Order: sequence, then structure tokens, then C-alpha cells
Amino acid sequence: MNTRAQQHLHRFATVLEFIIAGVLCFNVLFFTFQLLGTTFHVEGFPVYDEFKDILDMAFTLVIGVEIIRMMCEHSTEVVFEVLTFAIARQIVIDHTNAIDNIYGVVALAVLFATRKYLIPAVQKKSGEKSDAQENAEKTETTV
Repeated sequence: MNTRAQQHLHRFATVLEFIIAGVLCFNVLFFTFQLLGTTFHVEGFPVYDEFKDILDMAFTLVIGVEIIRMMCEHSTEVVFEVLTFAIARQIVIDHTNAIDNIYGVVALAVLFATRKYLIPAVQKKSGEKSDAQENAEKTETTV
């Protein structure tokens, strides 16, 4: 395939990705207003009997926002955030048996270990260097 066709396909895929992100953004906004209406007992909005249902809706909205960020930014940091929120939602919202909760905790531990040790280029949000980068700098200064 020639490069001109590849450029057009790439541009089309990018535009399509932003359209999908826009639709997701609209839906997240709509359901955010619905969550606010439910919280303040506005007439015409659904009423949730349990706090768990409100928490479920809030977690779903947060995951939706993170997915929108993931579609726009394409970084490993955002992918890890989406996975973290999804696993945390599964642990907190779904009251399953103890084994499923242990699987969720182990999945989070593996996710954090992967983030810390296997992907050294991921920077901490505070702007500090990762442990792998600090160790590399220490070895460079001693050599």
C-alpha cells in the first residue's frame, strides 16, 4: 500500500477515534447530570435506594472519563489508570466471594508492580523520577 493511502487511512482512523471520544463525552456528561439530579432528589430523575448504586454510577463515569483520556492521549500512564479504576470498581462495587476479591487485589498488585519495575519511563505525577531512573543516575555518577 502506498504512503498516500496509508496517510489517508491514518487520518480517517484518528478522526473516527475523536468522534467516538466525543460521543462518549456527551454520554458521560448526560449521566453526570443524571447522577447530580439523583443526588439532590430532583423530580424526574431516577431514585437509587442504595448508596451502592450511586457509587456504581460514579465509578462508571470515572472509568468513562479515563477511557476518553486514553483515546485522546495514547499513553501508558492513562492505560494504567483505566485498568486501576476498573479493577477497583470490581472490588468495591461487586460484593462477590472472598476469592474474587483476592483475585482483584492480586491483579492490582501485579498492575502496580508492572508499572513500577517493568515500565521505568512512566513518571510519577509529582514530577519525581522513577526508581529505575534514580538507580541509573547513581550508577552513572559512581562510574
